[in-house]
Amino acid sequence: MGVRGSRNIGLFHAGDVVIVRRGKFAGKPFAVVGMRDDRVLIANGAEYEASKPKKKNVIHLQHTHFNLEDVAGRVTSGKPLDNGWLMQEISVVMNRDCASCKQEDGSAGWPKKR
Repeated sequence: MGVRGSRNIGLFHAGDVVIVRRGKFAGKPFAVVGMRDDRVLIANGAEYEASKPKKKNVIHLQHTHFNLEDVAGRVTSGKPLDNGWLMQEISVVMNRDCASCKQEDGSAGWPKKR
């Protein structure tokens, strides 16, 4: 049961909003800012800056249906990402549509800590 990560790195694109499933920041949203080898580069402007993103294994990420087109545009054109702007973009998109963030069991919110 539950949502499982996928080993297919092709599912992730620049600008996608993902939820970290394992590690110190489990349950927090991040934006995909690139791909390297078999890892996804994620940043949220606070814990990991856009200039120094975290390399994360794809099986430790939960894909959401949100995509930040502005982030994708900046990444593909090579423009720098501002950390404050990135934090704001992620928080706006996550707060805007909280009803669609429900898990399979019907509870609102993101994965609970054990």
